[in-house]
Amino acid sequence: MDIVKLETAADAASPEAQYLLSWVAGQARRVWSEVAVRRQPIDTPAAVAAEGSDLLLLGTGNVLVTARSLAAMAARRKAGALIVAPVPLQSVMPADAEPLYSLRGLERLEAQWLAEPPSDAGPVGLLPVSLVAAEVAHLYQPMIAEKPVTEVGIARAGVYHRFIDYYGEVREDVLPFVPPHARDVLEVGCGSGGTGRLLQERLGCRVTGVELNPAAAAVAAARLHRVLCGDVVKLDLGGQYDAVVALELFEHLTDGEEVLRRLVGHLRPGGRVVLSVPNVGHHSVVGDLLAGRWDYLPIGLLCYTHYRFFTRQTLEDWMLRLGFARVELIPQRTELPAAFASVAASLEVDAESLSTKGFYVLIEA
Repeated sequence: MDIVKLETAADAASPEAQYLLSWVAGQARRVWSEVAVRRQPIDTPAAVAAEGSDLLLLGTGNVLVTARSLAAMAARRKAGALIVAPVPLQSVMPADAEPLYSLRGLERLEAQWLAEPPSDAGPVGLLPVSLVAAEVAHLYQPMIAEKPVTEVGIARAGVYHRFIDYYGEVREDVLPFVPPHARDVLEVGCGSGGTGRLLQERLGCRVTGVELNPAAAAVAAARLHRVLCGDVVKLDLGGQYDAVVALELFEHLTDGEEVLRRLVGHLRPGGRVVLSVPNVGHHSVVGDLLAGRWDYLPIGLLCYTHYRFFTRQTLEDWMLRLGFARVELIPQRTELPAAFASVAASLEVDAESLSTKGFYVLIEA
């Protein structure tokens, strides 16, 4: 069985996207004895199946499908279906379902859905996920894969989850923390420039972005005042800024302390550093640990490229040790599942930490 992954340039340069592709390939090896992975850039001719080999097609972006759903798809294929596509998990989630923070949470919802197999749908596209028999693999071409397939009916089995665009997220939630008088803003880890463009539109400021992924940086360059492409640890950031914004950055750095000192040093008098840092004490992580789990994902509290993990105490100690006196930590709160009430009765529990997925950290010059 061949996995064909349709890749953008940003996907190809993203360690998170490459981790997820290898993870899905590992799940496929639980179902098929032989699995080959082929990466297909979006601007190249369509891949064709090796003789006698089915295709597992994966679209662009971060698409996750587990071994359980792949096995359900393989069973429909074995029963004679020429094309099998899973349904998006978001479309079948109950209205009162908890947000998805971890792989274990996704698996619980998947198990509920697989217990009641879906009926076959009308014509749908082959992407973002489908299992295609070799004899109809000619239907797959990147330019038409998103269009409905009418030549062959598509059977339904399993579910998939598609994460948000790792480089395209727009963080409107940080607007209240960026000083309204800011005219020059440095955004470290700007991705494709969505948040920086929002800051420019709302505040009338000039945003200089810093981005490691060259494909994402090229997109950001068309949106922001200026973009520096490279490793923030090594780049000359130049000049002074009224605000420095770094969202979900420091958990990815091996030497975050030196970077933070540098960023604060680039502030003008009255300026502010605005960070967003995930909290490893969130109930989703704690619950997973109680269940013997610690599962990396391409995005989220346990992102595959996290090197550091923080709680409120960790952050407070970090700020004190670096000598920053004017610091405020603001929790990003979520609902706390009722199941944790019984745990709190028998253990020393910080309920606020359990219901905090991250912190805004504000450092004043």
